[in-house]
Amino acid sequence: MFSNYGTDSLGLLRFGSETRASAEASVEAAFKRFYNGITLEGDQREICNSRRGAVIASLEKSFHILDSFATGSVPKFTALRKPYSDVDVMVVLHYGKHIQNKKPSEVLQAVRDVIGSSYTLVRKNGQAVTVYYKSWPNVDVVPVAVAWNDDGSVNYYLVPNMNTETWIKSRPRAHSSAIKDRASLYGPEFRRIVKMIKWWNLQHSEYLQSYHIEVLGLKILTGTFSNYSWDVYQFFKGACELVGGYLWYEDDWVDNYLGYSDRQEAVKRLETARDKALQAWYEGVNDNPDSTKAKRLWSQVFGSEFPTNG
Repeated sequence: MFSNYGTDSLGLLRFGSETRASAEASVEAAFKRFYNGITLEGDQREICNSRRGAVIASLEKSFHILDSFATGSVPKFTALRKPYSDVDVMVVLHYGKHIQNKKPSEVLQAVRDVIGSSYTLVRKNGQAVTVYYKSWPNVDVVPVAVAWNDDGSVNYYLVPNMNTETWIKSRPRAHSSAIKDRASLYGPEFRRIVKMIKWWNLQHSEYLQSYHIEVLGLKILTGTFSNYSWDVYQFFKGACELVGGYLWYEDDWVDNYLGYSDRQEAVKRLETARDKALQAWYEGVNDNPDSTKAKRLWSQVFGSEFPTNG
């Protein structure tokens, strides 16, 4: 592809005022600044654990709790900056006492009522009960039942979905392990790209759930890291195909929350992002590489947080 390109004394491909190498380096540096601007900074465990513990304590007054543990994007290191990430906690309730013969909406309402006796602003939404605070972070409480294996280990958890009045199978610890394993294989860029896609989703009406994006990352980003421009393009390209159909993961459909019109709109926006991403990548490797134009195209994909200068 580049066999006819001229080189300078350092062996770098040169076109006009910018080499291909310098163009790629400039765009990669912009991606790194972009990532630093959207990621959750510092060690937030103290405040997260404090709020999680207080909410659990309020529930223990009325519920028989078998187990509770942090889940969601914060412990998986895939969280966006404040205020775009919450503390998620799964609370394993005694099945016979609190879940048996009850609809998901009834279980969520019961949890909401108990927490509401201790906190001012509490709402149930979809699969969780959210406790709202004046400062970051809010806490999402997901009451679940547990299904055991014969040896006493956990097979899966049942998560309530009040929108469909169904119970969804979930293996959050297995999913966290999968994220960790993929990051070990792919490098830190795996989590970084997942966060970038979450940010893109945030800028484009949030049609996709955070968990869904993480699963897409597991399906699409394999092998070793190449560069942000190419791999982000590959993510959008793969997502167009996977979101267009139905995605099976850990014994359940990841995307059954998407109605027909929302799915079509999500695919439409992914296709636009894919095409812009391909054009942006090409601007850094074509016969006349232009990092400035490439960065402007990436800012059209990700919004104003993506730096176009420097």
